[in-house]
Amino acid sequence: MNSNRRILGISFLLLGFFSVLEFFGILLATDGQILGTALLLYSIPTVYFSLEKGERAILAFATAVFCAGVVMIVKSYFEILDARGIVFTSILFAGGAVFFLLFIENVREKILSAVSLTMILLSYLSATYFREWGLFTYANKIGDIFEIFWPVILIVFGMSVFINRKR
Repeated sequence: MNSNRRILGISFLLLGFFSVLEFFGILLATDGQILGTALLLYSIPTVYFSLEKGERAILAFATAVFCAGVVMIVKSYFEILDARGIVFTSILFAGGAVFFLLFIENVREKILSAVSLTMILLSYLSATYFREWGLFTYANKIGDIFEIFWPVILIVFGMSVFINRKR
């Protein structure tokens, strides 16, 4: 856990350093590029050390952080018109990557490889064929409704956690 804190501290230090350089115009980068780079700089060594120590929770978290960093960098370099589509595809791919690394960490659990392959295949299909089939149109309508009721859903979920807590 100590190495994870050290990596996190270095990542925040670099994030702050890059942000100062960007603020003064020395570094020409967007906030998304800087944050995405910091996420990558945190996640790569964290994945390595978590594989070495067998810490599955940190491995899953660092893999998801890595994928989020990649998405932020890609979004900063390319103009993406359908942001919900890329987020949906990214979530599927990141989930597949997490399960794949968990499978690498313990190759006896074959279900992890099946889930990983399924999620990565679904991410590919969502990037290519789902748009042609019109599924993103329906997903955007559901997303619009969800966006309106998001605060209500959070309040209800928070209240249910508070009410159902163990005393």
